[in-house]
Amino acid sequence: MGNWITSELCELNEQNMDLLLAFKIPGIRIENFIAPELCERIAQRLRSLSFETYGHLKDIPVQHVGVCHNQWAHQDKSVYFEKIDAARHLVAELYAGLNVDPVEMVMQAIAGRTGRRVGLFEEPGHGKYFAGAFRSFRGHGRLHADHAPSHIKQPWAVTEIQRQLTWNIYFSMLRSGGEVVIYDTIHTAKNDVMKVPGEYYFPYEVLEREDHVKIRPNVGDLIIFNTQNFHEILGNTDGYRISQTSFMGLRRDGSLGLWS
Repeated sequence: MGNWITSELCELNEQNMDLLLAFKIPGIRIENFIAPELCERIAQRLRSLSFETYGHLKDIPVQHVGVCHNQWAHQDKSVYFEKIDAARHLVAELYAGLNVDPVEMVMQAIAGRTGRRVGLFEEPGHGKYFAGAFRSFRGHGRLHADHAPSHIKQPWAVTEIQRQLTWNIYFSMLRSGGEVVIYDTIHTAKNDVMKVPGEYYFPYEVLEREDHVKIRPNVGDLIIFNTQNFHEILGNTDGYRISQTSFMGLRRDGSLGLWS
């Protein structure tokens, strides 16, 4: 018997956020969170930028703009925090004149509809984390799970979370492919040993059941799901699949903190 009580993405409200954090639903979706016409203007600006690779991972088919914490999590904390001002300046330039701040919009939507406190994660002695990186996907993002307490061995504020979610706003999609597939199997220390040695991904044998949802996002959609559920991005080779995203961790006091 699986964990999910539905195979559909649900609306954003207090009950469904509780269910998502408890692994009882596959995800949450708000259609047209940002108007598609505005998304196209943002996507045009994004396509002109130089996206960087994830140098700490092998053969992952995704590039990014902004600061991604997991790249620097095993170095001195100052290395990560010294990069944040430049990343925030770049994002501000990207949105110049558009009168939109998607990260703030996501935090306000979650706080307003769920009653939970939401803000950026903060590292004592260093300051606030960066949230809202942009990612461009081409190819197959293989089966994996994201969970900072499992994957980061140094003590950071984000390694003290109880659950880990992600949100994505999609600015550009492909003509075909690019679906995200979420499986009703939860990452644990027990199945972590099945991870392919030296890689970021897992074999399909890690899955405990066939139950899954396949989501093709529409431009402008906001999608939230639990990254402790195994998930993958289906293969694609043409066009641009660009989203803005961050992780979102559940603190012990029930509040949610964002970081990329």
